Amino acid sequence: MHQIVFFGSSTYSLIVLQKLLNLSDFSLSAVVTKIDKPFGRDLTIASNPVAKFAKDHNLNLLQIEDFDENCKLKIKNFPADLGLCVAFGPPFFDAAMINLFPHKIVNIHPSPLPKYRGATPGPWQIINGETTSAVTFFQIDLLPDHGPIITKIPFDISPIDTADSFYQKAFTLAADNLGSILNSYIINHKSLLPQDHSKKSYFPKLSKDSAKIDWGWDTAKIERFVRALIPWPVAWTEVKNSSSQTFKMKIFSFNPELAEGPVEVQIEGKNKTSWPEISKYYQIVR
Repeated sequence: MHQIVFFGSSTYSLIVLQKLLNLSDFSLSAVVTKIDKPFGRDLTIASNPVAKFAKDHNLNLLQIEDFDENCKLKIKNFPADLGLCVAFGPPFFDAAMINLFPHKIVNIHPSPLPKYRGATPGPWQIINGETTSAVTFFQIDLLPDHGPIITKIPFDISPIDTADSFYQKAFTLAADNLGSILNSYIINHKSLLPQDHSKKSYFPKLSKDSAKIDWGWDTAKIERFVRALIPWPVAWTEVKNSSSQTFKMKIFSFNPELAEGPVEVQIEGKNKTSWPEISKYYQIVR
């Protein structure tokens, strides 16, 4: 039986972690995730989904900020021959961390690497109008999303996918194939395919600032942009009322066949509503 240290921090990490716990050929040695941090408007200290799950299920848990020497020593003391990383984020792994495991560290990335490297590959594939994708298993090296490929599992991107449904699809597919892929990798861990780095693409991490809609885009791209930013950071624009006061308005759905496009919206400080119902009171700032 192979012992695994799991690295993850998001809701999507849990899809794979829960599957790992039910694989007969593998045993979870420990979970490594981020320290509890302030969350929400009231900045309440809270655990991320992986930390909460580990605590609730009495799993060996190590919460870290950096891979310092003390952290490496603690991880080294866990009995494990493989690391598995799913939606973990920085800090990045150095050679000492990678070499703690005889079979190195496997990462699961929701794009057909080397395309769409980076922290937010799902939204960008939707924004750019991709119709197919893949979830890629690869061996981590010293550069982000750079290591040799173990395998890619293709899947379709639906014309109604949001970032959330895209990631649910990708990581569920990875979980469904987890046991067979890890077993094959351990047997043939030297038979990997180097990435063709000349074909790499990278798009920046999305933020609340970059979620502002550019009304110069065609309506099809705006519709994809709105879907791609669900559930976070949510696309937005500015609107003015009859007194020329400016407000930020989030857009949760968009219909390019409508005159202005927005359907479900939320003006700052107010509840979600229908744009057609309030459009006579507000004007979109373009």
